[in-house]
Amino acid sequence: MKALLSVSNKNGLENFASSLIKLGYELYATSGTSKYLSQHEIEVKPLSMITGFSSMASGRVKTLNEKIFEMILNPNKETVDVFDLIVVNLYPFMESVKNGEDEMVENFDIGGVALLRAGAKNFARVSVVSSPDQYKDFLDSYPLNLQKRKLYAEKALESVVKYDSNILTHLFEHPFQVVAEDIKELRYGENPHQHAYIGKTETPSILDNLNVLKGKLSYNNYVDLISISRMAYRLGDKSVVIVKHTNPCGASIFHNDMKQTFKRALSSDPKSAYGGVLYVNASLDDELAMEIKPYFFDMIMAKTISEGAMEILKKKKASLVEFSPLFSKREWKILDGVALIQDSDLDEPFERLECVTSRKASSQEMGDVNFGLELIRHVKSNAVILVKNGMLIGLGAGQVSRVDAVKIAFEKAEEFGHDVKSSVMISDGFFPFSDSVEYGIKKGVKVFVEPGGSKRDAETIQACERSKTTLFFTHKRLFKH
Repeated sequence: MKALLSVSNKNGLENFASSLIKLGYELYATSGTSKYLSQHEIEVKPLSMITGFSSMASGRVKTLNEKIFEMILNPNKETVDVFDLIVVNLYPFMESVKNGEDEMVENFDIGGVALLRAGAKNFARVSVVSSPDQYKDFLDSYPLNLQKRKLYAEKALESVVKYDSNILTHLFEHPFQVVAEDIKELRYGENPHQHAYIGKTETPSILDNLNVLKGKLSYNNYVDLISISRMAYRLGDKSVVIVKHTNPCGASIFHNDMKQTFKRALSSDPKSAYGGVLYVNASLDDELAMEIKPYFFDMIMAKTISEGAMEILKKKKASLVEFSPLFSKREWKILDGVALIQDSDLDEPFERLECVTSRKASSQEMGDVNFGLELIRHVKSNAVILVKNGMLIGLGAGQVSRVDAVKIAFEKAEEFGHDVKSSVMISDGFFPFSDSVEYGIKKGVKVFVEPGGSKRDAETIQACERSKTTLFFTHKRLFKH
């Protein structure tokens, strides 16, 4: 039996190679791998004994040879001398990305990819090992049956697709990747009857700094997690956000201390917060944990969770997650075989903040304007929110009529005793008519914020001028579908 070894990642290679010799394999290796094994006193033959050359094209060609591929691809072991095992992992392309284009080009593997594809194609006879992570499983499973060889072939092709996708993305700046890494099955999908999986499409990924301390997250948990982390990131350190089905039902910037900040966020809509997801954009300590303990949340997240807080909260049903998010430059949705990709919306929530009325906003009101704009970009459209003193007091989300969203926002605020007078009303899209603003004026709103761009903007401006209220145009729509 013969094995071909050509690896960049040499972790565990000497032990694996020694074990292969004990199983009766005759080892052949490319120059770098051969030198490494020889230094560890492992008997190995240079691949040049078969090819007649050690390398070509300034070292870029080592294995592209008709004899090598005949020995891999030949289906009949009895007619020619063949390789039974291919052990290949690829040049470390991703490690070269930070060093610029020249380094990426030099770490653009050609021969290794061809070897993996050839071995995978002939899985009926050949075993192909594409990662050091497979060494132990190979030895434990030896001799590999057909089903196992096919599984290894699948893993080899998966590594090739990921590798080429990374080259497309980073070297050629192709707009998207087409593969996901580290795919894991979740508890269930949007509903319990749907199977669901999670994986990473880019690095950095929002999953990179995620530490699940308690519980197993579902599809919906991850959707909420991604949504809430973007809100908290833009609202700033020590903010607190509560979401239900990706919409914020509670939010507050830092106020006095973390206990007060949590209470303010919860008071936005305590009914909807029940069973929602809580994110504390700070460390969750014992004192705050005692404040949270009486309330039911499906998931509780914070930058860090102290041991004391863990002890206090671990008996609750809530999943506990430590999380400091990293965001990718693109957002993906894949629906019924259609991939939708767009740039992430992490820049300022306005093109320019233009006051179009005589009355100007106070510094307190400007703080609420900026807070509300960061929040509304994460609310399902059509969306209207009411904010006051750095907290959310009313939310109208996901409505097909903007004026209905306005009415719901006030209904929610009044249901929980919030004083809507002198609040700030923000819309994710322009007001097509002045009716929404006129409704807010009757309720006592002093500042309105919208993108502008309606044919009837003048009517809305006039309504604000008559009532001596303030109107801002952001010149940037913030729809969320």
